Amino acid sequence: MTMRIMVVEDDALIALDMVGLLEELGHEVVAEAADANTAWSRAETSRPDLALVDIRLARNTDGGKLALRLYDQLGIRSLFISGSITEDFRRDMARVKPVGFLGKPVTRRTLGEALKAT
Repeated sequence: MTMRIMVVEDDALIALDMVGLLEELGHEVVAEAADANTAWSRAETSRPDLALVDIRLARNTDGGKLALRLYDQLGIRSLFISGSITEDFRRDMARVKPVGFLGKPVTRRTLGEALKAT
């Protein structure tokens, strides 16, 4: 199933790589953002099916808080991609029913498997 996905990642090279992987997997990237505020405004207009969210974002913004807002106000679930996922973070995010948690670097296989679980 093709999904409309928003990529929220502050490292431009990693974001570019993720967009490429998503497109190879047959999904449509409808928005990209490096910080939570930009991501929120783009989510409101593009209404993605899913957000790929890094935890630590540009402008000292928080991917976890973004994910809570996306889920609570727009019903958008998140797939977290970060090098700093802790058990506390997993517990804190349980109520947004995350698609999953992937460590960096993401591969086509790990990303594809996580997206199939949606």
